[in-house]
Amino acid sequence: MSCNCHGKSGISVSRTSPYDQCSACAKKHTVKAWNLFHEFTYTDDNRDVISGQLRLAADHLMFEHRDTALLARNLAILIEENRDAEIGEGWNELLEAVRSAFRNDHPECADRLVQLENQKETS
Repeated sequence: MSCNCHGKSGISVSRTSPYDQCSACAKKHTVKAWNLFHEFTYTDDNRDVISGQLRLAADHLMFEHRDTALLARNLAILIEENRDAEIGEGWNELLEAVRSAFRNDHPECADRLVQLENQKETS
């Protein structure tokens, strides 16, 4: 699958390896997993996709953002083992860590968000 903001280069690519280090890809996988986890019809199929998406996010983070990759992997294990009661703040910790990695790798995106917020305030 292509990635419009691959790695830190910002170059659009037509092929992405699961092991390419890209916080944008990791963010996409993490957000998809989080949405499936909070979906109304939370089925076994969703659980498999959730853990798979979390493991894909971990792959994209494992070399350059190891601690965040471990958060994703550990959350995947809890989902796979139906240990939801142990998740606690796991989703919040992972989402914040992935967002932080993305903002650090792509500061221009954070700048654009500030500009949008400023526009909203002046409207």
